[in-house]
Amino acid sequence: MNCLEYRRLLASDPRRESAAMQAHRRECSGCAAHHARALGFELALKRSLSVPLPDGLAERILLAQTTAERGNRGRSRRRLGWIAAAAVLLAVIGLGSYQLRLFSALPEQLITHLGHEPESLLTRAALPEKDVLQRFTQRGVRLAGPLPAGISYAQPCPVGLLPSVHMVMPEPEGPVTVFFLPSHQERRGDYSRGSMRVRAVPMAGGTLALVAADDGRFDALESSWRRSLEGEAEVAAGSR
Repeated sequence: MNCLEYRRLLASDPRRESAAMQAHRRECSGCAAHHARALGFELALKRSLSVPLPDGLAERILLAQTTAERGNRGRSRRRLGWIAAAAVLLAVIGLGSYQLRLFSALPEQLITHLGHEPESLLTRAALPEKDVLQRFTQRGVRLAGPLPAGISYAQPCPVGLLPSVHMVMPEPEGPVTVFFLPSHQERRGDYSRGSMRVRAVPMAGGTLALVAADDGRFDALESSWRRSLEGEAEVAAGSR
C-alpha cells in the first residue's frame, strides 16, 4: 500500500483501518501524522456538535409539566406545544449558526486541505480520462461536456464536511488545484489567503473552486470547467 491509497481510504472513514493500513502507518511517519490529524478533526467535530444541557433541565421540565396538569388541560397542552416548538427552533438556529460558521470559511478549508495532501502537487503526468470520470461518478456527478486536458491528480476527497472531487492541473504558471463540490453552492468570489488565491464559482448545482499561487489562468479554467460541467449552451450564454 502506498501513501496515496492509504490517505484515500482514510478519508472515507478515519475511524476504521484495515490491517494493511495499520501496517503502512507503522512504517510511514507522514501517514501516521496524517492519521492523527484526521482523528483530531473527528474529535473536534464531535465536540462541536455535542451541546451540553443546562443543569437541572430535566427537573424544571417535570415541574412545569406537573404544574400545568393542575390547570386547564387544553391550555397546558398548548403551552407545552409552544415550549417544544421553541426548543426545536432554538436547536435549528444553533445548528444553522454552526453550519454558517463552517461553510463561510470555505477558502480556508480548501487551503488547509491542500496541506493534508502535498503529494497531489508532485506529479505532472496526465491521468487517463476514465480515471478522472470515475471520481465524478463516485460523487454522483455526470459531466455535460469533455474534461479539460492535463489533469494530473483526481480523488474524491471530503473538504471539511463537504464531499468534493479534488483535482490538480499543472499549468505553466504553476499548479492549479481544482475542487468541485456537488452538494454545496458558495457565493461567487475571489479571495486571498497569504500567498494563495482562491476563486469560488457556483456551477452545475454545486461550486467550482480554483486554488493557486498565481490566478492568471483562473478565467480560462473557469470557462473550460463550465463547458465540462454545464455544456456548450451555458458557456455560449455567458453564464457566470
